[in-house]
Amino acid sequence: MKHSSEKPLAPANYSRCFNNQCPKADNCLHRLAALRDTPEYPSIRIINPLCIPEDSSQCAYFQSTQKIHVAWGISHLLDEVPYKNLQPLKSQLIAHFGRGKYYRFYREESYLSPEDQNYIRRTFHQYNIPGEPAFNSYSEEYKW
Repeated sequence: MKHSSEKPLAPANYSRCFNNQCPKADNCLHRLAALRDTPEYPSIRIINPLCIPEDSSQCAYFQSTQKIHVAWGISHLLDEVPYKNLQPLKSQLIAHFGRGKYYRFYREESYLSPEDQNYIRRTFHQYNIPGEPAFNSYSEEYKW
């Protein structure tokens, strides 16, 4: 598999926060990104210290470090779908996610967020397909 359940490094385009005096720093994903950075990226994005409010408890940039339950892979998603529904259902998923994103899900290059999983679940119910959609695996990830 190409993914890791413990990925300490934030994406290159994710803003880091170096405000160590913030009361929310221990639970902020921007702060965590700054603390766990590596020299892999020679330049990074940071949150401008001049834009951080004096009352840091009201910071508009705060993002929780709580992980989300994500699914990986849809290579067996359509295995139990009746033949008559197969092409229309796949077409609807591609129309919703886009061809590129659909195949990134398929190849496990991107995870399916809880919202993505719910959309697929609703689409299965729309086609009266019993049971839950079959994703390849699950993990807990930060929502960068």
